[in-house]
Amino acid sequence: MNQNPHSPHRPGAPAPSSQPASSCWPATSVRPATFCRPALRPLAALLLGTALLGNAQAGGPIKWQKPGWDFLPRISLEYDRLKNRDLRGSGERTKSDTVPEFRLVSRYQHDSRWGFVGDLELYESIERETGSPTDRQTRLEVTQLFAEAQLQEYGARARLGRWSIDDERTWFFDTQFDGLNATLDYGPYQLDTFVARYSNWRSDLFNRHTKHEKGADVVGALGTWWMTEDHKIILKGLHQEEDNDDLRLTHVAGGSLNEGDPHLQHWAMASYVSGKEKGRRVRGEAIDLGATLFLDDRSGWSPRATLGYAWGSGDDGEGVDTSHHQTGWQSNKSYMGAEIDFKTYGTVLDPQLSNIHVLTAGVGITPMKKSSLDLVFHHYRQDKTTELTRTDLRPRADLQDRRTLGNGIDLVWGWKPTKEWKIQAYTGMFMPSGRFRASSRDGAGKSSNAWAAGFEVKYYPGRK
Repeated sequence: MNQNPHSPHRPGAPAPSSQPASSCWPATSVRPATFCRPALRPLAALLLGTALLGNAQAGGPIKWQKPGWDFLPRISLEYDRLKNRDLRGSGERTKSDTVPEFRLVSRYQHDSRWGFVGDLELYESIERETGSPTDRQTRLEVTQLFAEAQLQEYGARARLGRWSIDDERTWFFDTQFDGLNATLDYGPYQLDTFVARYSNWRSDLFNRHTKHEKGADVVGALGTWWMTEDHKIILKGLHQEEDNDDLRLTHVAGGSLNEGDPHLQHWAMASYVSGKEKGRRVRGEAIDLGATLFLDDRSGWSPRATLGYAWGSGDDGEGVDTSHHQTGWQSNKSYMGAEIDFKTYGTVLDPQLSNIHVLTAGVGITPMKKSSLDLVFHHYRQDKTTELTRTDLRPRADLQDRRTLGNGIDLVWGWKPTKEWKIQAYTGMFMPSGRFRASSRDGAGKSSNAWAAGFEVKYYPGRK
């Protein structure tokens, strides 16, 4: 039976992280934290670790080990291609992005109480678009750089610096913050709090001339109650402030998730946001719920079926802004019982959960060990008939004469042949409704479909 790769959690015990294996510690999340003792040292020491890659290991969440240095490399290649982003009828523009990357996590454990961790990413982004010259950017980014102190006997830890953070279904976060993070575990309960700033430090070490802009200030608290090994109740609160956009928003979300059950998994989330943006009051709501049923099949294909529905409130442009706002740091990815996560609301349209209804139906199988193949259908409809924004598509001509946006269909394959390799490939199509035209001229026909395809290969040398 194929299950969600999130391993079940035992109340009162540390839980595994959903953070990619390249992360040296589990990301700050609402799942109980796995105690680890890494940490930071001068950045130069990180670079020296490249000479030790032959003995390095890249595993999952780092467990408590003997004091000293540890180096965890990762090599990856990612390719994404999007065709007809403008929803035109002919002569569609194609955009592609190729990103080779080398990542090195360096960890120093002093003793059972404290340590440091640093995480460097060296990558080149090669972007090509029809009618435009190739855009190449080489960057060396500090993904994590923090010190951590912990009292294992009390279930407490604190970290200071830059640390990665994500949450269930990456609904709130899939990013890094600079600041202070404190976590307390007490039996089946966990409280995770932080005071931080987004992009407080300049990330690209290669570009010293980049002007630093003040990032957003963030205060948050994430709580979890593990009712069983698989079932948890969550409650989140977040306040973000950003002077550049005159933004002051408070987010509150809660819900129920069961991501480890081998027969039936579910998610049920609700969110409320209030505050102001660009001088206008904000008050919006959202829900996201669904379930995946695993069928007992003796063929070995382990079939499963998923149904889901998500809604984010919209705004009619009058008075209070009633549209739901996500944080801007989300990636909206989930597993739906698959081996590897993918975009929850569609790979082509990829909307934020704002002014939209998304009806989802999917089926999946396990064609071979440690693999998954999923076919997912989405139906999109606006909550309020307004211009289409907060998506990956930028329609050339939107009549705004109906709320129905269209349909999407995705085919996603994931495979983990060994502990050292992680492979994913996808293709998707968005079929627009009649409100989108090929051009703004009178009598223009319906726009063509938009397409997306891509793959990602990750290699963790020496992982055992």
